[in-house]
Amino acid sequence: MAAELWEVRDFIAGVPAMESLPAEALDGLPRSLSVRYLRRGRPFPPPDAGPGLWLVRSGAIAVRDAEGNLVDKLGETDLFLDDEQAPPAEQVDVVEDSLLYHLPQPIFAQLIEQYPAFAWQFERTRRERLQHALERLAGQHGGSDALMATTVDALLRRAPVTAPPDCSIRQAAERMTDAQVSALLIVEDDHLVGLMTDRDLRRRCVVSGRSVDEPVREIMSDELVTIAPEALAFEASLLFSRHNVHHLPVVGGAGELVGILSTSDLLRHQGTHAIHLVRDALAAPDREAIARVGARLPDLQAQLVAMGAESEPLGEAMVTVTDALTRRLLELAQEELGPAPVPWVWAALGSQGRREQTAHTDQDNALILDDRFEEGAHGEWFAGLARYVADGLAAAGLSYCPGETMAVTPEWRQSLSGWRRLFRDWIENPEPHSLMLAANFLDMRPIAGEASLLEALWHDVRPQAADNSLFLHGLANNAVAVRMPLGFFRRLVVVDDDRHDDRLDLKRYGLMPIVDIARLHAVRRGLAELHTVSRLQAAARAGALSAEAADELVDAWRFFYVMRARHQARLVRRGEPLDNLLDPDALSGLERDHLRDAFRVVDAHQRWLRRHFDISGTR
Repeated sequence: MAAELWEVRDFIAGVPAMESLPAEALDGLPRSLSVRYLRRGRPFPPPDAGPGLWLVRSGAIAVRDAEGNLVDKLGETDLFLDDEQAPPAEQVDVVEDSLLYHLPQPIFAQLIEQYPAFAWQFERTRRERLQHALERLAGQHGGSDALMATTVDALLRRAPVTAPPDCSIRQAAERMTDAQVSALLIVEDDHLVGLMTDRDLRRRCVVSGRSVDEPVREIMSDELVTIAPEALAFEASLLFSRHNVHHLPVVGGAGELVGILSTSDLLRHQGTHAIHLVRDALAAPDREAIARVGARLPDLQAQLVAMGAESEPLGEAMVTVTDALTRRLLELAQEELGPAPVPWVWAALGSQGRREQTAHTDQDNALILDDRFEEGAHGEWFAGLARYVADGLAAAGLSYCPGETMAVTPEWRQSLSGWRRLFRDWIENPEPHSLMLAANFLDMRPIAGEASLLEALWHDVRPQAADNSLFLHGLANNAVAVRMPLGFFRRLVVVDDDRHDDRLDLKRYGLMPIVDIARLHAVRRGLAELHTVSRLQAAARAGALSAEAADELVDAWRFFYVMRARHQARLVRRGEPLDNLLDPDALSGLERDHLRDAFRVVDAHQRWLRRHFDISGTR
């Protein structure tokens, strides 16, 4: 092969879509290509070329829609398929003098037929390509922690030890002693009805002076957290941490009792970092100890990424630790301030409220107080509580919210009636600022205190929001306000005709537009879900959007989340400050292609919202 043909062959081999072709196919391609040089301003493709696959060697091609909006900008190694089955672009122009390779349609069709891996890249939907990308990301890691591959039933060491609820506390304790277990499963008519642990015996019997001849049902725990035998051990570690329990009954799909898993079982198998951090947080004697636990959160994220953790388990692990830090700070504050003068609930919002945190985050929180709250009599106590917790979280690495959306701000520390008035005003007067506030506080989740206060607020707010078309229109405006990048051009992020950023903000241009779309659909249907994935799936079940639309948005969100977590994990390993800004130079060609697919998924849904809510505006 002549030297110039080898050079063309090497260039083609570096194009992501061509990587799957075997060497013999790549060797033959240069002779099948025609080379075209097109001047700036020429229409594209040239009318005399015929259909086929175009590959940009140098220069730039702009693709626009019917309104003249730039929808893509092609540069070196980018492909353009001029095919009868491909949807036609409204206008494609050469915007820089360009050198291109053209592969005629018959040769392209032959490659499609002979090489399924090559065909896959052109025949699959965006969603299928995103799913493949997520699988590739997971496959690049994993194996460093067996909890990601071990199921719960593999950790069970013995048959369940049970007792009926009417047996005496003495008999139950004797059975535990004989079996050398620290927890007894209480079963009635072959159904699990309760659990008695060593802790229950101490607190509910010995300390309270209850007779050991009373039935065990009087001291058993009947609000149980259970897990399926086929669940991953990693999922069990998250349940232990989230609910602060030490035993999980294992129950099969038909309700059959399989066994019981303890934290000791997990720790014997392999150390679990989230469990350690939660335990250390809940046992912390002061704010300095809390700060030391929080300082380990970036390392936890890096370890989970190395284990191949997917988006939801990763976010759940981070939030579980943050929740534990918050709860312990609230306990320490009350030890210093004394008992609360009226009932309250501490609520997290933002990514913590949605259970979507990474290690790079600030704090967003609020206090909802019982209507007996009086500012003159009780305000100082709750201001002290809020300041204690906010300072403790900041010392632990959760920086103060730049917009002061924290309980230290008096406006976000109100009675239940005050919160009702706030939401009513936001919903009935959906100005840009009030919409921004409402969207943020619609993600509130109780962390500690009287959760019924927040539930009472939602009981009023959700139907009000769902019934107000102006408010929904405002949320839709928020969801389409940030336009998706068009992709990448010469290692830059293409935002619009005139703007090219040198780094990609994965939060602004990836995660948050999907968060806004999911919130809008949840509010429209009065749904209680908070996590973005759960909101989209519930919205599809409620008919707010199709199952296919929900699925591709979920996959795009997961892809952005994992890319962001991986980026931050690299910064942790290098000892650099965490951020959300991804350098395009750090991306492989395939990663850029997958990000472009994710951008297009979100852009398509934003376009639908603009039409559905009659929102004007172009790029």
